[in-house]
Amino acid sequence: MKYPRFLSAIALVLAAMPSSGSAWEANTHAGLTEQAALQSALHTRLHSQFGLDQGLFQGLIVAPADAPELLVSLRAFNPTHGYVPDSRGRLTALGWLAAGSVLADSPPGHAAHHFFDPTTGKGLSDATVRGLAQRLHHSLYTRLAGASITRSGMPAIEWVTHPDNPMNLAGFFGQYTSAVTARTPAERQRNVAGALVAAGALLHVLQDMGSPSHVRDDLAAHLDVVGNDTRDTGSRFERVAAVAYGRLGVPAAPTIVTRPSLRAFFTAGDRGGLADRTAVRWFSSHTLPRSIRIRPGAGSSAIGQILSGNLARPLPAPSTRLDMRSAQEQRGARLLDNQGVCVADYQLRRNTLSWYIEDDCMAEQVAVILPEVTGYSAGLLDFLFRATIALERKGKQIHASSTGADLGAGTFEVFWDDETGNRTRYGKTVSIKQANHGEVFAVLPRVPGRARAVAALYRGVDKNGQTVTVAGYLSLAQPSAKTNNAQKVRR
Repeated sequence: MKYPRFLSAIALVLAAMPSSGSAWEANTHAGLTEQAALQSALHTRLHSQFGLDQGLFQGLIVAPADAPELLVSLRAFNPTHGYVPDSRGRLTALGWLAAGSVLADSPPGHAAHHFFDPTTGKGLSDATVRGLAQRLHHSLYTRLAGASITRSGMPAIEWVTHPDNPMNLAGFFGQYTSAVTARTPAERQRNVAGALVAAGALLHVLQDMGSPSHVRDDLAAHLDVVGNDTRDTGSRFERVAAVAYGRLGVPAAPTIVTRPSLRAFFTAGDRGGLADRTAVRWFSSHTLPRSIRIRPGAGSSAIGQILSGNLARPLPAPSTRLDMRSAQEQRGARLLDNQGVCVADYQLRRNTLSWYIEDDCMAEQVAVILPEVTGYSAGLLDFLFRATIALERKGKQIHASSTGADLGAGTFEVFWDDETGNRTRYGKTVSIKQANHGEVFAVLPRVPGRARAVAALYRGVDKNGQTVTVAGYLSLAQPSAKTNNAQKVRR
């Protein structure tokens, strides 16, 4: 069987997977994604939109014959990590979502598109790779990885919608649509899995906006040797996060972030995007203030003037009230933000003030950053699945309304399932001018007597003009006596 183009594209991506990545490490991405999914409304929306009774924990099968390379590649991961299908290609909905978040930065050329500097609007460059030693190191890394990431600097905000990205926003919408319109239950299962993989990949790119090096154009931060093997190259900051939290320890978000568009989750005029917030609050390893010479007895005002001229970026801006006495001690001193979190370490030796970030300082930053990334990730999931077509039986008719969001102009289709689960289009596609939250926008006449379920699909824009695809599902099957008795017991 020729497997779907979308899953084929994913398989080609996986075929070139390197041993190390250029983003939060795999388990961190999986943990962020799983935590975000559990905090979001996705569990209930998978039921109301696609009829998945068990929501995030529903098993979805992508048959090995449909996507052999994909299944083989995923099984290269540790099966205990929650995103490896079994021999049948079965994995929970949550597992497919996590799998997408793990796979998104492979091959290395794709990982390079996960950088976005909100101060310039540009992606990755080699601006921080300075000196012959670093450039030779970078050359060796790219040769081992099989791709030159310095030449692949598309901004992340463009990459999430770019045609060259096999798991872009259009891919998500395509899989979501097929999850409603496909004829057989097996096809629809596979497409729901595909939509979740694409959603996980989109989450991955957003999550990278919480890593300071990704929003401060700091390629050099990803060329450090972070393990015993010299080929184990990556970000020390992101390795600290992986060691400290793994996958299961990723913290929950204090709040779920709401934004009006996909782009606004990354960057916006109100500076409320994740990239906006990260770039001005944290340094990365190679965008710290440059070392400066300080004459003995210099006052804080003079130090501040010299320091301000040696910042790679205007923000963060170290206070002029530095503790120069502590800076002369063996351990040095720490620069704290308004919440008392370490931003950087500094030290004064032989009249030279230098800056660095120790592991314990990184750990404090990670403890603050990860919950925020989780909140943005959960918000993006709610945004992608933000509306549901509520289908309600009223006598012989079925009323359709939008819940979760106001919808603008679009098209509306209805389908019915027979006793085998095979799906058939019901009636014609109709145009919808507007569908406000909670208001009935369509009344369906009586469905065929053989119908066991009704599914609906809306494709158009929301009230903000953002593209949206919305599904709804209503089971018409009568519960069995056994089910009724079980419900009585639970009550």
